[in-house]
Amino acid sequence: MKKIFLLTMMLLASLSMFSRTTPETIYLKSGSVINGEIIEYVPNQSIKIITSDYSVFVCKLEDVDKVVRNITANLENQQSTAFVTPQKGYRFFIAADQMTGNLTGFKFTTTHGAQLNNKIFLGGGLGFCVAEDEKSWDTYLSIPFYADFRYDILDKKITPFIGARAGVAFAIEGITGFYGNLSFGGRFKRFSISMGVETLKGSDLYYKFDNDDYYGTYVEIPEPYRAFSFVTRFAFEF
Repeated sequence: MKKIFLLTMMLLASLSMFSRTTPETIYLKSGSVINGEIIEYVPNQSIKIITSDYSVFVCKLEDVDKVVRNITANLENQQSTAFVTPQKGYRFFIAADQMTGNLTGFKFTTTHGAQLNNKIFLGGGLGFCVAEDEKSWDTYLSIPFYADFRYDILDKKITPFIGARAGVAFAIEGITGFYGNLSFGGRFKRFSISMGVETLKGSDLYYKFDNDDYYGTYVEIPEPYRAFSFVTRFAFEF
């Protein structure tokens, strides 16, 4: 009777603390072993368990030797389902961009912000860009600061998404100006890949000979500047 009482308490605790996704093992006095998920317990009478192939077994309590919760399998199950969809709260991304166009090179960025719901992310970031400017054939180096928006189209582990960035690229070598990016891609759990276009708009200076000066001098003349590039982005999400 004491054994039945202890077994009853253990089963009740198991059913109340864990969902159906918790794997358990029933050891019968006959030596048989059944692995699965307990779906029903009738006090002092029987235990019903369903296996991974959806077979259902009903075991009389008097035939049960012990019930063991498979902790290892439970931890593996939790790890496999740890990332289903983005949850509300702080998130960050690490990305590498390959650029081709007026600016050809690479950009590395880190983005931080808030996941407002399972689909919308809003944040900001900064990075480092190294590229070749095809207009001047000079090396372009900058540190972009930007606001970032992303919308996941589906509420699933794998989903297409659209993204947008807008900010300022502060040049170390080259042009300082507006930085903007539009992209479309797909997220595969914590990894994403996207393709898009981006622009850099600012003002360049060129020198012109001033004929009004008797001795002749060169003056700086501002000139609108715009670079347009295609971007492939690889990112990891946390």
